[in-house]
Amino acid sequence: MRGGIDSTHCEALVTRTVGGDEGAWQALVAHLWVELRGFVRTSRTMGSFGRSDDHVNDVLTRLVERLRRDDSHGLRLYAPWRARNPEKTFADWIRIVTSNIMRRYVHDQLGPAVEDGGTPLPSVKRLLNEFVQSPVLEELGVRPPITDAQTAQELLTFARMRLPEGQCAALMLWIEGASFEEIAGELGLREAKAAERAVRAATAVLRRHFVGAAGAR
Repeated sequence: MRGGIDSTHCEALVTRTVGGDEGAWQALVAHLWVELRGFVRTSRTMGSFGRSDDHVNDVLTRLVERLRRDDSHGLRLYAPWRARNPEKTFADWIRIVTSNIMRRYVHDQLGPAVEDGGTPLPSVKRLLNEFVQSPVLEELGVRPPITDAQTAQELLTFARMRLPEGQCAALMLWIEGASFEEIAGELGLREAKAAERAVRAATAVLRRHFVGAAGAR
């Protein structure tokens, strides 16, 4: 990571990847995997986990999955981030993304994160499945529990098709367990409050759509 990532080369590979070039994606993964191993291994965030090849590889696997899933949605976030941060590089962005993944990975290994009052946060799956049933959806300090997988899939599809890109990206990161500070860092927002406003706006749209539709049945 220390000077090893060729940002110009990676940006070209990202452009080709989102355009459907599978070879470019494989080349990007190979480059990042080699260059990010040391970054993950020596990160204070990883602590003792950094001494394990298995844990390091698990983090890198999560990174690759994040970037690639849903038609390279994660990679597509880079271009708007760079537009908002022209003084930054791809290496800066991928460092932020990887750091956020490391924090969540360590939290997963040590146990569920807790709210300030000591109440464990529900799992992402539970959150998605009961999203539209919760009367406290707008109170984002508590992620509501969820149960219906079909509703979850409908919600995610609607979010990706109908929400503005920034709101959708913030919502997806929040659903994955990111804090507002992490969301702001990854999306290039100026402060955590901006990330919170984006998530609140997204959830308000979803709640109006899904709860309204349910009420009309």
